[in-house]
Amino acid sequence: QLARELVPVDEAFMRKGDEDDEEDSEATLGLEQKAMSTTYTVRIKTGDKKYAGTDANVFMTLYGTKDDTGIINMKASKTHKNKFERGLIDEFIVEAVDIGPLKKLRIGHDNRGSAGWFLDWVEIDAPSMGQRLRFPCGRWLDKGEDDGFINLIKNFTSDVFGAGTDADVFIVLYGRDAVCTQQKSLCVNKRERRMYFERGAEDMFIVELEDVGDVIEKIRIGHDNRGVNPGWHLDRVEIRRLLRKGKGSETAIFPCERWLAKSEDDGETVRELVPSDIITEKLSRDGSLKVTEVEVEDALETHTYNISVMTGDTHGAGTDANVFLTIYGDLGDTGERKLSKSETNSNKFERGSVDKFTIEAVDLGQVFKIKIRHDNSMMSADWFLDQVEVFDADTEEVYLFLCERWLSRKKEDRRIERVFYVKRKKLSFQVRHFRRLLLKKQQTLINVSICQVIPYHITICTGTERDASTTSRAYVIIVGVSHTQTERLWLDLPDETKGFEAGSLKNFVTHGSDVGEIKKVEVIYEVTVETGDIQGAGTDTRIYMSVFGANGSTEEMQLQKNEDRFERGQEDTFNMEIDDIAPLRKMRMRIDGSGSRPDWFLDKLSTEEVSVFTYEDWLSKTRGPKRLMICEMAAVVDEEVMVEITTYIVQVKTSDIAGAGTDANVWIIIFGENGDTGTLALKECNKSNKFERKQVDTFRFTDILSLGDLSKVRVWHDNSGFAPGWHLEHIDVKDEIMDKTFRFPCDRWLSKNDEDGQIMRELPCGNNDYLDLSEKTKYEICVTTGPEAETKENAWVVLEGKKGRSKELVMENSSKKKRFLSGNVDRFEFSSKNLGDLTAICLGHTPKDGKKVKGEAYWHVEEIVVTEKELGNKYVFSCNALVLLSPKRDEFLTFECTKAIESFASKARSLVPVKYEIIVITGDEKGAGTDANVFITIYGSNGDSGRRQLRQKFRNLFEREQTDRFVVEMLDMGDLWRVRMEHDNSGLSPGWLLDRVEVTNTANGVTTIFICGKWLDKNKADGQIFRVLYPKY
Repeated sequence: QLARELVPVDEAFMRKGDEDDEEDSEATLGLEQKAMSTTYTVRIKTGDKKYAGTDANVFMTLYGTKDDTGIINMKASKTHKNKFERGLIDEFIVEAVDIGPLKKLRIGHDNRGSAGWFLDWVEIDAPSMGQRLRFPCGRWLDKGEDDGFINLIKNFTSDVFGAGTDADVFIVLYGRDAVCTQQKSLCVNKRERRMYFERGAEDMFIVELEDVGDVIEKIRIGHDNRGVNPGWHLDRVEIRRLLRKGKGSETAIFPCERWLAKSEDDGETVRELVPSDIITEKLSRDGSLKVTEVEVEDALETHTYNISVMTGDTHGAGTDANVFLTIYGDLGDTGERKLSKSETNSNKFERGSVDKFTIEAVDLGQVFKIKIRHDNSMMSADWFLDQVEVFDADTEEVYLFLCERWLSRKKEDRRIERVFYVKRKKLSFQVRHFRRLLLKKQQTLINVSICQVIPYHITICTGTERDASTTSRAYVIIVGVSHTQTERLWLDLPDETKGFEAGSLKNFVTHGSDVGEIKKVEVIYEVTVETGDIQGAGTDTRIYMSVFGANGSTEEMQLQKNEDRFERGQEDTFNMEIDDIAPLRKMRMRIDGSGSRPDWFLDKLSTEEVSVFTYEDWLSKTRGPKRLMICEMAAVVDEEVMVEITTYIVQVKTSDIAGAGTDANVWIIIFGENGDTGTLALKECNKSNKFERKQVDTFRFTDILSLGDLSKVRVWHDNSGFAPGWHLEHIDVKDEIMDKTFRFPCDRWLSKNDEDGQIMRELPCGNNDYLDLSEKTKYEICVTTGPEAETKENAWVVLEGKKGRSKELVMENSSKKKRFLSGNVDRFEFSSKNLGDLTAICLGHTPKDGKKVKGEAYWHVEEIVVTEKELGNKYVFSCNALVLLSPKRDEFLTFECTKAIESFASKARSLVPVKYEIIVITGDEKGAGTDANVFITIYGSNGDSGRRQLRQKFRNLFEREQTDRFVVEMLDMGDLWRVRMEHDNSGLSPGWLLDRVEVTNTANGVTTIFICGKWLDKNKADGQIFRVLYPKY
């Protein structure tokens, strides 16, 4: 589309992070005092995407409650001479008659010049109404991008008694190869639902849906069974689409003549329909309309699928919740179907029972997976599903899906939705971890905007270490932006291949949901836990594990007891789905001391990666010499210890100002290359009275695994004692093994009554500030030549970064030192101005003597890796291209960065203090407010914030339908992944209905919204007083 209609969002979505409350109120007051005006300030943001800018003429129409402005040409930008360029914000002044408060706008262009345009948002400052509105877009205005087809959909309701419906009717279109649209509701509100779908009526809808190709093989139409009269008798559906290149139109007729009703026919409210006839209308050259009607002969058949669901035979296995099933085949899917009426049992999904259901759907082809879930409703919602069997009655093929897991919010991993793949015979389901995963997304084979399923090209390189091979079946999980992830992508080998041999390279193509930019790959670690063989070694306490690797760490994960685990002399094996953080460095184990046998003797842990973690001692408050409930173990690989034991000497300097000392209890966590120390209490000191004014207190922590270079510390106190307020000058941490001291400056209050009221601070390491990257730096360029074509000539490269562009860097070849041979990796080092994060390179291939080239000659470049030497950041450019030999400098290829690997030093330098504005909105229901103390923990790509209390002086917080604003300073969190909201259940009315949380990084103005809409109340809903919320995008 070249034009779009946009509607404004709520002002809370566009609040700028650097405006405080006083500035907001003054600006609003000033606007309200102004006279009615006819001037509008329009700001238009072009997206920061490749080719996002446009040279076309842009026009706009504003719509208000009284009138519209008519078409306005956006000619002269106040901010940029060359308007509508990538990432820029253009400002225009528009004068028009008063049209009343703005409701929407229409914006488009005339498709001239370099026409394609990606519009991010439009912001309009309307002084006459005291409004500033933002109209989000985030889409292309381009004939060749983003949009699909405009579909004219006609629904014919039958002329039988009670045929009409008030329910919400939806539709999905399917093309070939399982390509499909998103599910689309035909009515936008209740008023429309009451108007349409009446007995004997013909209802027409114009719907914009994704392009599914030239042929619509089937449609799925259904409703949500809501309203006064939800039952619906559908006669037929007609879908009319314009033919490509404007050659006419095509109408497909989908007959139904059946009920979509719980109380009629087979009780289904969803039907899949195939076309019976195609009517084509084309305009002839003489101006006459030629109409042809063709009967569809090769339409897909409707199959009957018999579903057998077996509930496990274990205590509490049955469920009263509503169960939903989706079946997937290579020709499409059934959509989500509710398993309502069991053909075998009146009370379905009971312990040890088999329930049978029948589903009608258009032929799915070869069934390969199912998705099954329940809605966690009713008193006994937990469900232990044993297996599901799908029988295609038409082809007589049987597909078996083994489950043997809980679908429960309380047990195992607390999931109530699972995906299972068809069981394959003669294959083991044990899974190992592989050391190297090379992924390359190829999005050209399937249109991602249609069904968000794309092929992933995966290369598995098995290590050469001892016991690296496996005959097991393997899978990966790919994680992208916004916490999206694929299902398990199975990597199935050909039948003649025995397995993954040591040192082998295997290539796979597998299809999964598009996660956007790949952030990480989750793999399976098989962890074996050995309990000691001494009296009383076994336990029934809760056990938690954290894993730390060279490429990050995991969150704390609970190891489920499951009846007979963690008993004396026993080995228990777990498959853990975690990030790919190998090689492993250390592991942390913790118990909470619950249960009738709280003590545990841990012998050791091991992984299939041949890492061994040995402890051989008690985790207990009452037994053993250490009397600890937490321990850390270094990884041992081939008898080499990966992390050394050290002693940390922590010196804490209290400031020399009035009232600087504290009587409170103080804790600290130290962070470094190998994870963190866990919580350390600053108790035993060289001084009897700790943390007094102008005093240096020294603490020793022995037998701690070294963290390597340090990045930050988190320090806080409990606000106890007569004078808890504390002014901290700095903290010094010395690693005795490294013989290196790290300083963490503070010079701030940790006090509820001073400064910003925070009693927790995160302090970045001051040692990381000595590098001056403002001018020149060095870059190492590693070039891998491919097997197809080597060269004896020179090459040149230009580096492009966010801060600038390098000069042409010549990579010289010579007869003495031959470079660019097939399979070789050649290294070059250049000095250049600091370019910031690299985004692209320009690569050329030129003759050494500069002479003309006879014929065509190429050089096959496989990969280029650029390393910035000062900080160690790496930028990978996957090329796999033939570069033409040419003396002309305008003959080159451009490659964008496919992977950036940030070094620890760079990450440590990026840890700067940032103020975050946190907006908490309480729900609008009776009793929604709370008197309890509320806490927030923010998790991002740079770690977590720690548990922070949200408090303000002299204000009653978190009341019904109230918006509360807080400003909290913490080290830059990077991209925000989730937040944890909780309260301490104190006060007269602790129950709380949290609507949503908005977190704004005031340094860059980015706002992340976390939707909740749930109770935090021990007496309501699921009884939880904490919620983990993920971003809404």
